Amino acid sequence: MSCFESKTVVVSRQGRARRGRLLLTCSVLAFFIPATSWLPAAARGQDAGVTRLTFDGRVKRDPVVWPGGKQITYSTVTNEGVSRLMRLNLSDGSTALFHPNESQPDRELTVSASGLVYAYVFVTPDGQRGRVIVNDARQSTKTILEPGKFGLWPTLSPDGSHVAFTIDASVMVAVDLAKLQGVGTVKIEPKTEGAVLRLTYPNVRYGDLWPKYSPDGRQIVFTSRRDDDFEVYLMNADGSAQRRLTDSPGIDTHASFSPDGKQIVFTSARDRDYEIYTMKLDGSDQRRITNHAGRDDFACWHPDGKRLIIVSQRLGRYDLYSIKLPEGHEASAKTTRKE
Repeated sequence: MSCFESKTVVVSRQGRARRGRLLLTCSVLAFFIPATSWLPAAARGQDAGVTRLTFDGRVKRDPVVWPGGKQITYSTVTNEGVSRLMRLNLSDGSTALFHPNESQPDRELTVSASGLVYAYVFVTPDGQRGRVIVNDARQSTKTILEPGKFGLWPTLSPDGSHVAFTIDASVMVAVDLAKLQGVGTVKIEPKTEGAVLRLTYPNVRYGDLWPKYSPDGRQIVFTSRRDDDFEVYLMNADGSAQRRLTDSPGIDTHASFSPDGKQIVFTSARDRDYEIYTMKLDGSDQRRITNHAGRDDFACWHPDGKRLIIVSQRLGRYDLYSIKLPEGHEASAKTTRKE
């Protein structure tokens, strides 16, 4: 299933009429309202604090704000249909390839709290395997992890000591990078010894996907289909104490922590559209943040705790937006850790 797959919704005749009038109004207003004036926040008619950050309209996903909040890395799809990592400079709005000297697909970047370690997925030239690449500026090392067929959705612990990811969209593992001695190519198998710790044990009916470490490195939030629907789960960093946080008829996915580790932001289709929600770590106080006819997805917190960076679909175009959080939803600012 594509992460941008749409769903068909059946509405009443009156609902279709109202939707038709709304779409006509939006189409007319689009010619007159600047892009930064769209209101995807819950409270329409108020200053939503929305800022459009990109303008090319290409499919995007997985934005990551680097420590210090001055740049964002995200995955996009080129005109040739190739996934590439892009770098967005927030000071002047310029964009560029994150790896300008690479020609093969790269995507799904994750960075440590200091910014000295980052990891991403590199797709082999034949398109049949996805390797997890870890670059550590502290040791000037590059570690290549080859996990079966595909390694997906890597997440680094805040101190850069571990990387967790999903193998073949199924089993989730965590790798102790220090035990790999930093350099070279390492075959990764979902075992529970040495440098590799197996975190989940899914069966053939479901997979465990999209892990994200907490700011203190003690917990991992992730998505699972173990209950026949995409829901958000939380576990300790060693795989223990796995518990379900959401329970809705629609998809709940793409979760990540606030800078202070007290909230989780995630995407939900529970109201027949993909919108951004927040909740507490025990799954309580689930609140809808965005509300418009397009798709809002792949949210992450800005380090200042006051804004979310999201991918939003407007009239068929996908771009990054910054959304100021309503009062009561903000988190404490993230401080840069020493590693």
